Amino acid sequence: MTLDMRELYQEAILDHNRKPRNFHKLEGTSRTAEGYNPLCGDKVKIYLKIENDRVSDVSFEGSGCAISIAAASMMTESVKGRTLSAVQRLFEKFHALLTDEADAGSELIELGKLVVFAGVREFPVRVKCATLPWHTLRAAIGNKPETVSTDALPLSGRPSLTTNRVREIENKVIEVLRTVCDPEIPVNIYDLGLIYGLAVEPSGTVAIRMTLTAPGCPVAWMILREVDRKVRTIPGIADVKVDLTWDPPWSRDRMSEVAKLQLGL
Repeated sequence: MTLDMRELYQEAILDHNRKPRNFHKLEGTSRTAEGYNPLCGDKVKIYLKIENDRVSDVSFEGSGCAISIAAASMMTESVKGRTLSAVQRLFEKFHALLTDEADAGSELIELGKLVVFAGVREFPVRVKCATLPWHTLRAAIGNKPETVSTDALPLSGRPSLTTNRVREIENKVIEVLRTVCDPEIPVNIYDLGLIYGLAVEPSGTVAIRMTLTAPGCPVAWMILREVDRKVRTIPGIADVKVDLTWDPPWSRDRMSEVAKLQLGL
């Protein structure tokens, strides 16, 4: 990815995250669908108006990371006015852009501004963040009532780890997390109950959803960086994503028995 393209990618993500286009509830819609990315917490709801086999209007509501919001924003701009068949082709080309290694000039031209999302390929776990709005849009077009979950979606076209290998890496990640401690509490973050979610994708990407003992923790960035750095040293890992959340707030009930004994509770 060239420097110019990387800058365009960053500018587009920031712009559409700060000022998402078509971000509102669309009244009088003919179809809607909801999507959810459990690993990142992204949520999106698509509102769709279809007239004469064409997307006459579209909007969205939701919350999540900057990539998911920007992807939904740019998607609504790109599909409005297109026929349903053209939307399907655009979805396929967009998905290929994020999951395939090769770039085809003619396809990039057809994608238009969406081509900036080629930058997501450098962060495989973010592919689901970027494609969630598109999968949700397809569910709306198909008038499917069930919530779209990224758990059921493939991350990329890369070779997958075996089930046994995924479990091995997961155990290694837990071992590593037990070497990271909160500086203010002499107990590792895993036994403290700060890890809310841990998943190893078949692609080799590790997604960690965690919290801290208090929102005002002055060393929060140091703990997150240490988690990211140490997990990346595990052989077989392709990428690491560490997301910080405060929902639900941490409490002592989440601590393991080992941690409680260490603290004399």
